Amino acid sequence: MELKNLQQYWDNFPEISMEERPVLSSDLEKIVVRNPLSDAFYLKKKILFRIIAGGLLLLYNLYQLREQYTTGGGDLDRQVVIFFTLGYFVYFHTRLLLFADYPALLALRLMPFLQKVETILDKYILSFGVVSILCGFYALAILEKILFWYKPGALLSMNNSGIYKWLIIIFLSVSFYILFLHMIIPKYKKLLVAVRRYKNGIAARPQKK
Repeated sequence: MELKNLQQYWDNFPEISMEERPVLSSDLEKIVVRNPLSDAFYLKKKILFRIIAGGLLLLYNLYQLREQYTTGGGDLDRQVVIFFTLGYFVYFHTRLLLFADYPALLALRLMPFLQKVETILDKYILSFGVVSILCGFYALAILEKILFWYKPGALLSMNNSGIYKWLIIIFLSVSFYILFLHMIIPKYKKLLVAVRRYKNGIAARPQKK
């Protein structure tokens, strides 16, 4: 019923061009409900989850920084890098969430709506770079715990070589990014291409005078 009423409402204004009209239920049915583009619109929960998770990790990192500083631990440099990376991670996603402005997103005209969804997707894809770096750090932390229980000598040798530790972090970060590049990112790139095609198709369509 809502779809029918909105379509009738739109039909009463044929002089409005395609790119100037508001987002209608028919558009949402086409780009949000009937195909995988629903993920392009409903990224809010994923962004919120990342902000909360990043905030909790940042608090834990502050605790670790304090411990390293007071005890004179040799892991202070790594904790400082994690702190700034987590700070940027939370800032990036908070800014993305504020830019998306989900409560007001559907009030936009069709073309600005699609352009905003396109930008949100593009930024979300870029965020996997920071996620990969954080995964590298925390994967090393897990590896250190395993070595602590099963191979204390190997852990001691690794801790004595700072360069070796950073090389492991770089290797793990690149490995995680390659994994994301093949397993997760293609899904969002596919959505991004679909949004662009839909937007370009509307822009290329002859407009009503």
